[in-house]
Amino acid sequence: MDPKNPLSLLLTDVQQAYWLLQECPAEVQMLIASASERIMSSVTVRPDLVTARLMKGILIIFMNPNLKERPQNNVVLNLCHIVWRSSSSCQRVLKYYLITPRSNSGTGSASLEETMAWLVWLVQRLIKTHVEIIEGYVPGQPNSTAKLDENVISALRCLSFFYLVNQETKLIKYTEFYNETLNGFIDIKSDFQRFCEGNFALCKFHFVLTVSTKANILKMESLNLMRDKLHLAFFKTMFIGVNSPYLVLTIRRDHLIEDALAQLQHKPHEDLKKQLRVKFVDEEGIDEGGVQKEFFQLIMRELIDPKYGMFVTNEETRLCWLASNPLDDDVALDEYNMIGRLMGVAIYNGIILDIHFPLALYKKLSRTHELAGDPRGAADETWELEDLWELDPTLARGLSQLQTFEGDVVEAYDRTFQVEYQSFGQTFTHDLVPDGANIQLTNENRNEFVKEYLKFYFTTSVARQFNAFRDGFHHVTLGSAIQFFRPEEVEQLVCGSPDLDFNALEQVTHYEGGFTARSRIIRWFWEIVRGYEDTDRKRLLFFATGSDRVPIGGLGRLSFTIAKNGPDSMRLPTAHTCYNTLMLCAYSSKERLQERLTTAIKNAEGFGLM
Repeated sequence: MDPKNPLSLLLTDVQQAYWLLQECPAEVQMLIASASERIMSSVTVRPDLVTARLMKGILIIFMNPNLKERPQNNVVLNLCHIVWRSSSSCQRVLKYYLITPRSNSGTGSASLEETMAWLVWLVQRLIKTHVEIIEGYVPGQPNSTAKLDENVISALRCLSFFYLVNQETKLIKYTEFYNETLNGFIDIKSDFQRFCEGNFALCKFHFVLTVSTKANILKMESLNLMRDKLHLAFFKTMFIGVNSPYLVLTIRRDHLIEDALAQLQHKPHEDLKKQLRVKFVDEEGIDEGGVQKEFFQLIMRELIDPKYGMFVTNEETRLCWLASNPLDDDVALDEYNMIGRLMGVAIYNGIILDIHFPLALYKKLSRTHELAGDPRGAADETWELEDLWELDPTLARGLSQLQTFEGDVVEAYDRTFQVEYQSFGQTFTHDLVPDGANIQLTNENRNEFVKEYLKFYFTTSVARQFNAFRDGFHHVTLGSAIQFFRPEEVEQLVCGSPDLDFNALEQVTHYEGGFTARSRIIRWFWEIVRGYEDTDRKRLLFFATGSDRVPIGGLGRLSFTIAKNGPDSMRLPTAHTCYNTLMLCAYSSKERLQERLTTAIKNAEGFGLM
């Protein structure tokens, strides 16, 4: 113990001691294991024995590498009981050990990341072991959450503590908290019902659920809502009169934004959760999915077009951000609100959007106090340079250089706490702090300058625009299963997965009209696809499904069909985008198939789509 810091813990020394003990006879290892279990058991029986000082000893026990080679589930289980049952002061001490950098860490010493990863791995293995011994357990077969015993519940609560600590420190990836065993065990329908009723449910521990499981929960919720709307519309039609069971948008192609705004602006929350149907004026197409995909593709492209001035696209990253506009513009705010509503409607209808926002926007959408309608929202936002690096690397580099500049900042930069920015051809100024125009930027206050600049960039300069956008999004999604998603997962929900695994797509593809997986033309098709660059693969995906985005969980979760469309001919392939079906003639050669397919996918927009 460091006499100057009673909470010090030299993990290097702990590791060195364990290395030395590895050289001892097996009886010593057994003695240590027995003593550890006895200590943990006694503390579990007497929670009053858990003190802040004892947390140090508990962590030392769990640094034992033998726990990996010779699992001691009782010891790990006792850790879980202690962590979630201990007082807040004891939990703060354990958190201190987990997040405080080791000033003495040398070669071979345990880093903070390694320590967190080790503890999470131990608890995850404990959960897996206890789930797999549940009576009737079969991997991938849905089971009731009620079957989970107190040991698993205790482990989940302990894991929740580690997850919250990791949220602050980002020591390990959030995906390390996914538990595949639980995801294969859970019956999402009954679990979500238990959650809604206030009973114990895995949904309360959403960090263990994969993004695919969460997407399935959201899909189930949206289908149930749409079914309820259909039933309600049926009864209203019987007793009141005509009431559409769908959210119907009638759109003129030359007035996309105007028509969508007029029809979405005053729709109540309930109507926006109905199943979507899009009708283009003077066109015969019946919307079974393909028309709405085209509608979203067209309107999102229109809305982010620089000519409207609503979004700014960074040339380096190709990401969009809200445009700063200090002028009162109610029409623009209505349009931001509409974009938010459209994103919500797209989520509820399972439509992936070709829109490129940075993670920062999804972080803003996912903030708990904003979801709860807390008016302190914007004031509580904190931002890091990491957020800016993704969106605007040039600006982030400049601010980073300011923070590390070794010379005289006053002489080199000669600026104040005031910034200038452009909006619709006009130049505006903004004080980052009160009276910022008269506060000189110096070596001493440069970190404060960066902090305030980030706050201005991500919050202050776009507050009204984002609030309108957020209100539209939450008007559709507030109170739904979207609350289970992390910002990164919401981004995947909106934009799809980046994983273009066409091997997985080949495994799940269905064949119709006489084609089979062994048909000569089908073998040629997949050989051609495997030879494509990602650009052409995205074109093929867009041609066949109406979107070049990959659904959550990857292409292996896409319902895709290749159907025969007649004998050999020079006709181009076509597609039923509503049903993700690609239509191919029985071409006589691989060369003809490749030429016809490549021509079709490179001219897919407004062509060959049904």
